[in-house]
Amino acid sequence: MTNPDWNLQVKISRGRRDTGAHHRAIEIARQLLAIGQWPDYLNTLIVIHDAYDLHRRLQLSGTGTYHEDFNVVVYPAAHELQPGQDYEVIRMSDSFRELHDL
Repeated sequence: MTNPDWNLQVKISRGRRDTGAHHRAIEIARQLLAIGQWPDYLNTLIVIHDAYDLHRRLQLSGTGTYHEDFNVVVYPAAHELQPGQDYEVIRMSDSFRELHDL
């Protein structure tokens, strides 16, 4: 499996935008990828809304399940995250892909 470029393809739209928020957004994106909620991940960006809140919600939802193929623990609430409300998947423009050699 080819991983997304986590630094380029994971964005934050609301809430805190510090380094901790970006790390949390990446962790959420990894969980969504593992459960198939980030389709066509090599050609899209994922935007996480309020990463701190979502990350806390996921961790409080119960014991997670380790997904070996993606090297990530997926928490039960990850299955309940709603596209458009909690996150968005956006097609990358051709110019973005060319600029970043994706």
